[in-house]
Amino acid sequence: MKPLSLAAFAVALVLPLQAQAACRLVTADVAVTMAGLRPLVAAKIAGKPVKLLLDSGAFGSSLTASYAAQEKLSSLTAKPIGSLVPGSASTVTSGARGHDTTTGIVIAPSFEFGGSVFPDVKFLTIRDIGDAAGLVGQNLLKTTDDEYDFKDGLLRLVRPLDCETTAMAYWLKPGETYSVVPLDGEARRNAHNVALITINGQTMRAYFDTGASTSFITVHAAAKAGVKTSDPGVTPIGVSHGLDGDIKTWVGTFSSIKIGDEEIKNGKLAIGESVANDFDVLIGADFFMAHHVYVANSQGKLYFSYSGGPVFRTSAPANQTASGDTPPR
Repeated sequence: MKPLSLAAFAVALVLPLQAQAACRLVTADVAVTMAGLRPLVAAKIAGKPVKLLLDSGAFGSSLTASYAAQEKLSSLTAKPIGSLVPGSASTVTSGARGHDTTTGIVIAPSFEFGGSVFPDVKFLTIRDIGDAAGLVGQNLLKTTDDEYDFKDGLLRLVRPLDCETTAMAYWLKPGETYSVVPLDGEARRNAHNVALITINGQTMRAYFDTGASTSFITVHAAAKAGVKTSDPGVTPIGVSHGLDGDIKTWVGTFSSIKIGDEEIKNGKLAIGESVANDFDVLIGADFFMAHHVYVANSQGKLYFSYSGGPVFRTSAPANQTASGDTPPR
């Protein structure tokens, strides 16, 4: 997918932050509808409206195999090698459970999103994900800065101009505070938003993943932080669902969860039976609901400010018993 055209961006904002009056933001707004803790956005495939899951944890955008079949989207053909007959192209992906999955590739004749139209866009194919026809991933999101304001139902795609040294938390009112964490450079090149956080004093590799409804720490990482699923007070809550399968899940209490300058004391966090080796923690849509988040791909930084509500949730949104009911430090 080609980078978004500047012609699609309608609004320019001047940042009054610090003493850099030259910094401007050229933006395109995309409405976000929260279905529980699932952020859904509107798009068009071949001119037809669809709902897609906004998934910052996915490296590529995807459509469900059933939707692709329904719309008769063409499969990408693999090139022949020697005497081999060309077949359908595929790739291997890994999800929250840490298991590899072979994924097909289809071609949409056109894809409309955020005011831009792209021809002949390749999508991975995935299993059904509820009422969404697919998901929007980092192959699109990484081409701009991304501002997530789920409380106001908004994704803002941002092109910053002359903002290299400007703090990008421009939405703050006087006296309000924010945190900033550096993003891992190699992970950014591989289309992931990854930062280092600490849990019970242990450094953890965290994916910021709006496609995960609730945040969780892997069993291995939780044990590293001194919390085991067999400990008293750690309770099973059933299974979570990833694109690569179901994940057995518990809830444990962690004395300190620190992300940037924000610290949650004695926070409850889901523990997932994942064998993934590229992350320790998934920071999910529950965190994004409690924060205003700006992913500055242009700077390699992530800015966020607390906006209220539980930081981490461990059950359905209607029955929350979670950390963050009081503001984090």
